[in-house]
Amino acid sequence: MVFITAILLCSGAVAQDFSRSEFSVRIGGGASGFQTRPTEGKDFRSWTGTAGLGYHFFFNPHWGVGTGADFAVYNGGISIDNYSRRQDAINKITGNPFDFLVKSSNYKEPQQVMMVNIPLMLQYQGAGKTAFYAAMGGKAGIPVSAKSRLKGNFSSGGFFPNLNVTYEDIPEYGFVTDHPFPENKADITLKTAFMASVELGVKWRLGKSASLYTGIYVDYGLNNLLDKEPTTDTDLVIYQSDTPSQFAYNTAANLYVKQIAPVAGGITLRLAFGCKKISPVLPALSVEEPTPELTPPVQQKVDDSAERLAAEEARRKAEEEARRQAEAGRMAKEQEAARLAAEEETRRQVKEKAIHDIEQPVIDYLLFQTDVDAAQKKELDEKVALLQQYPDLKFYIYSHTCNVGTREANERVGLARAGNAKKYLISKGVDESRILGIASKQDAEPLVPNTNEKNRRINRRVQLIIKR
Repeated sequence: MVFITAILLCSGAVAQDFSRSEFSVRIGGGASGFQTRPTEGKDFRSWTGTAGLGYHFFFNPHWGVGTGADFAVYNGGISIDNYSRRQDAINKITGNPFDFLVKSSNYKEPQQVMMVNIPLMLQYQGAGKTAFYAAMGGKAGIPVSAKSRLKGNFSSGGFFPNLNVTYEDIPEYGFVTDHPFPENKADITLKTAFMASVELGVKWRLGKSASLYTGIYVDYGLNNLLDKEPTTDTDLVIYQSDTPSQFAYNTAANLYVKQIAPVAGGITLRLAFGCKKISPVLPALSVEEPTPELTPPVQQKVDDSAERLAAEEARRKAEEEARRQAEAGRMAKEQEAARLAAEEETRRQVKEKAIHDIEQPVIDYLLFQTDVDAAQKKELDEKVALLQQYPDLKFYIYSHTCNVGTREANERVGLARAGNAKKYLISKGVDESRILGIASKQDAEPLVPNTNEKNRRINRRVQLIIKR
């Protein structure tokens, strides 16, 4: 609507030594941040960028008013150098209460707000080809996106008062060391922003109607954009008693920020085009040239060689048709060969996928477990279905243990696991002649380091290996 009004003003502008109306394209950038008044941590600054379209109307050669629409990105955030919190928690397995402890020394939460800004600025400008200009006023910013992101690491532990012991580095109990915060983005709900704005610089008049503005600007937020009060009854990392190895997370924007008000400043470039009355230009008269009279074509005589030419043309077409049919036959054979090759490749890939699935290990054995439990039977049933599809496949059954226990004990447990898996496969219809042998590899080939019980349960496994 602003630009339609500007066009109407341009059409009625009178010729004078300044342009009453200016259209402009502008970009800018610099530093930005947010006034948050956090109860924990401190603000930090980052970059800002803006681009948009504008319109100015000048009352006289020096004074005018401008508006338009800009898309602006404001970046800032909160950093906390020494974060430490305690939560009351209960161990669901033992029923013992304990203190869940969380510490972080490098927490950082970048925040980004994207807005559509609508400025209203009063502008003064000097005379001459190079002139000083100054503008001041305000902007209304409509948020289109506001997000925060967690960065850094934290460590957690559990202090059990009844034992007077602090446990650390047991991930399955929720006790971790240098664990990264998730970097997924969280939305922030914001209201419309109102900002005071100042711009100073130099206007370079490039010609009769074009000008380049170069300057610096400052935007200062006047109101709190947050649509809610900070939450004070929770922490950045929240202990989950039902799933202690999986944490819930919150953001500093939700917990410790009292307000969000953008502050930005930097350089701005504005290319403006003035509008003046343009004298009409009469279209040039075109002189119609007389159309030259066409001379009637000269009738060609039919010579005696017409029949010979027709015969040669018929022979040429017959040869071309023969070549076309031969080429079509060759292409049909190539396409059929390609189709058969593609089908064979598809069958090969499907079989390779089946072999891959058969060789996937059956894991999660308890320390001294040798029989096949319900979950492991389900996995073996899936392998039986694939083995029945490919009766030509023969295989070995290998058992693996973790590093807990002696070599003799692991050898016995491993052979028992492999033997019970063999018995189960045979009971499900797998021909015993297809099973080439069983063996225990003990802890010689771990899938993951035997550093905790979760990894050890992965290493305790039975695996079918196809003979190639």
